[in-house]
Amino acid sequence: MEPVVIRPPANPAELAAYYHLRWERLRRLWDLPPGSERDELEDVAFHLVAVVGKSIVGTGRLHGVDAANAQVRCMAVHPEFERRGIARAILLALEAEAHNRGVTRIQLNARESAVGFYEKMGYADIGKGPFMYRVRHRLMEKCWPRANQAQKSSS
Repeated sequence: MEPVVIRPPANPAELAAYYHLRWERLRRLWDLPPGSERDELEDVAFHLVAVVGKSIVGTGRLHGVDAANAQVRCMAVHPEFERRGIARAILLALEAEAHNRGVTRIQLNARESAVGFYEKMGYADIGKGPFMYRVRHRLMEKCWPRANQAQKSSS
């Protein structure tokens, strides 16, 4: 397999492919129309794609809730590329961006089928999440101290 590159969408065509993959993997199965994969936070969110060759094969999004909190959403991987570490790579890159922004807590709504993946990535299941698109979700979070607090506590 060609190498996987994780980065923001580079141009309008990649952004369109990013939204299309989100729709295919997260909305189409429930007969939701194209466009339903977008919301009011698209313009302020940090978007990442996983690229193999010239193809967008994975997506993920981070948006700030406030100075210390962020939410991960829209994690999707093309079925032909599942179980190859792509979701893990996207999530780690989103976490790095959150850390660079001073975020100390990330929350996400995980489909029940994905809870195990997020637990392996260090997320705690903290309760019932929303029932979205006819799918049960769990609210999960991962916390860490601010970088300067961690440095003070290790001194």
